Formats: sequence, structure tokens, C-alpha cells
Amino acid sequence: MSASLLPLLYWLNAASGATPDPLCVNRAPCELSETLAAGKDAQGQSLQVKHLSLGWAKISDVQDAAEAKFGGGRQEEGDRANGQCEAEEYWLLRGGKVTQLLLALCNDGYGASGIGEDSVEVGSNRITHTRFGGAGQRWTETRTLQLSPLEELKRNERSFFAGSPDQTTERTWEAWRLRGTVEVSAPDCEEDAEAAPSPYGKETLTLPLLPRVAMDAAYVKEGWKRTGMGDCALAARFLVLGGKGPIRDDELKALLVAPDTVIIEVRDDRWTGPGKKWLADDHVELWLGTTPPEELNTCAAPGAEQQAVQWGIRIADDQVFPAHGAPAQPLGVEKVEVREGKALVGYRLKVTLPGPARALSVLYSDSDSGKKQERLLATSPLKFARPETLNPVREVPAEEATCVARDGALRVVVKPLVPKSMNQTP
Repeated sequence: MSASLLPLLYWLNAASGATPDPLCVNRAPCELSETLAAGKDAQGQSLQVKHLSLGWAKISDVQDAAEAKFGGGRQEEGDRANGQCEAEEYWLLRGGKVTQLLLALCNDGYGASGIGEDSVEVGSNRITHTRFGGAGQRWTETRTLQLSPLEELKRNERSFFAGSPDQTTERTWEAWRLRGTVEVSAPDCEEDAEAAPSPYGKETLTLPLLPRVAMDAAYVKEGWKRTGMGDCALAARFLVLGGKGPIRDDELKALLVAPDTVIIEVRDDRWTGPGKKWLADDHVELWLGTTPPEELNTCAAPGAEQQAVQWGIRIADDQVFPAHGAPAQPLGVEKVEVREGKALVGYRLKVTLPGPARALSVLYSDSDSGKKQERLLATSPLKFARPETLNPVREVPAEEATCVARDGALRVVVKPLVPKSMNQTP
């Protein structure tokens, strides 16, 4: 709402004797902009969202506020050039009663260009907030919340340069199931005859995020041996070798449980090894990178510090084989059997890495014959020695979600949202 309309609205309200909305009592300037229907909760109570316009606030007051709700000191008229922002609030009503502050927005232009905008959409048991801003580098952030019970469903972040709107990086995340992706568009590289050719690909890549969940010491030490990966771990969905073979009979899951510790579960109907060549035996591969894939300059040849390194871990005897990049750092490996009744259906490994993982892909090489690699199942669309195809690591804050053991397997538990967190755009 423009600042020039606010005085007129207040004058009209006063002249007509209109009663201010209860949320606006003793909070001038404050105006109920709209009341939006949001369906019903599980108990059949109606859900509504009230949108308040609260004039202009000092940005310094907003940043120093202890609560998300706007306090006093606001003005009917203001200007971003004077360090002010347009103040708005969105409140949840259940059964006609105010129950929750959802959003407290203060648009200061969101960047040097001052082009920032907020957009809020309300649907059945949903509210979605989109924020756009930036200057030379533009960005869009979107967050969708379920209203009852109050949980974050999805967030999306997209960035691009103003002069290259097709060159984008986009991240999505769904905390309730610990799943998300990073999508990096194909680069538009200038030809340079003197520059070293880039070994990177020039295709758009969509990379699943590998979650890192801070698990308690008891789980990391011993609990992993008795607990299945459940729905917390990232399941491998990419068949990078053997796509035309018979129906896949193998499974792979991975979860980082500490900056340098990954739990891996692999299942198969037939096990091979140890043989003369570890590549022809059933084995797990780890590819570790130093740089998140979306931060790589894919128009230039990578430096030595950006190269990914590879290890192989043979399932039969846990032996570790340094491979691509000849990594000198050791891996720590522990292994337990996974059984269903008396049947051996797989193995679970705890692998200690040389240091914190920022980009990591896990693969299972299945060789039913014991003579060659027949299928290669991966957590990312990995291509040999290509660090931009690794899984980016996504640290899951403890206040957002965690994993707990239930019925012998890990389950995602989303932490409840609190009012103050509604004021923070991811």
C-alpha cells in the first residue's frame, strides 16, 4: 500500500466511525487490508488469515525487536531513503479466534536497486510467501507453510544475474522429508583460445541434496548398528552404469550424521568378492569434493583444490582402495550385517571421512558375476572425475528437523515452528 493512501484511509475510518480491527487496537497506524479464507483444520474449524498494513517502521527498530510483532514508533508516511520500510503482518485465525502471528514483513527494497517485492498467497491450509530483490544479482525466495498444524512444507531459493536471467541456480528443500535439490543451469561460456579447456560439462544439472543431521553420540557410536536408515537417508536413484540390464535388485541409502561421518546401507540379492580385482567385486564408492557443485566455475579448468577424490570399499572384507586422485588420507570403516529374520539382505557401514564433507556422492557397484562392474547405482548423476556432479551437502539445523529411531528405523521429526521464526525468510 502506498504511503499517500494511508492518511486518507485513517481519515475515512474516523469520519465514518468505523471500529478498528481488534488486532489494530492501540497500534496506530494500522489497517486491516483483507481477510483471506484458508479452508478448515483437521477438527473442522475454519481457518482465516488477516493481513494488516502498519505504515512505515524504522529498519533499525525492526532489526532490534525481540518479537516478530511490530511495536510502536511507526509512521503513516515514510521513505526507504530515510532508513524505513513498509510494515505488514499476517495473522492466523482458527474458528474466528486469533491464534498465531505468521509473517511480519518489512520491505526496504531488498537490495540496492530498491526493486524488492513481497507476494503472499493463501490457500486451503496453506500460506506461501515469496520475496524478490537484489541488484546486479537478483534473487527470489519462496516459503510455503502448512497452517494446521503449523509446519514448513517447502522452501525455494533462486538466484541469477540481471543481465543473464537464464543462468540460474535454484535450491529447493522440504524439511518434513529431508529432501531437496540444487539445479544449476548450463553455463554460457565465452570462447577463449588461450584458456585451458574446461573438462566440465555444459548441461543443466539437478543434484539431490545429501542431508547432514546431527545425531546424538549414542547413535553415532553404536545405535547405527541396530537402526535401519528409514526415511531419513537419501536413496540412490541414478543408475549411471547398466541402465539396459535386467531389473535392478540392489538398493543404496546414505546419511551424514556428523560433518565427517556417513552411514551407508546397501542391499542386494547376491554378493561377490573378494576377487583379484576390487572393481569386479561388490563395493561401495565414495567421491569427495572440496567445493559445493553450485560454487564451481564450470567455464574454467578446475584447480587442484577443486578436484574430487575417490575411494572404493569392498563389501566382502571392508578393505579400502584409494582410487581417482590417489587420496592419501585414510577412511575409517565399520560394517554390520542387515538381516530380515535369518536372511542376509544387506550391510550397513559407518565411514569416517578425512574431514568435513561439502560435496559427497555415494555409489554401489553391483557385480553378480564377480567378473566386471555390471550396475553402478549412485546418489547423484555422477560422471567420472566431474566434481560438479557430486551431491551438495545440506546441513539440517536441529531447530528445523531431526531423525529419531522408531520401530527399528530412522524417522524424520519436524520441529514445531514458533512465532519469531515466521519473521525470518530462509
